[in-house]
Amino acid sequence: METQSWQNLGAEWRRPDIADITLATVAWYLLHVQPQVPEAIAATVAFLLLRCVRINRR
Repeated sequence: METQSWQNLGAEWRRPDIADITLATVAWYLLHVQPQVPEAIAATVAFLLLRCVRINRR
């Protein structure tokens, strides 16, 4: 993964690997087909599983 960090924000951006994309897609689909799960929650979970943005605690 390429790392690009912003020192002032304490966050870094990483490009997701194919495994991260696959995991996020499968999780989104499984949550998407459940009638009791709102679409916004399914999309949020998928985005978090991509692991693109990481927050550094200092």
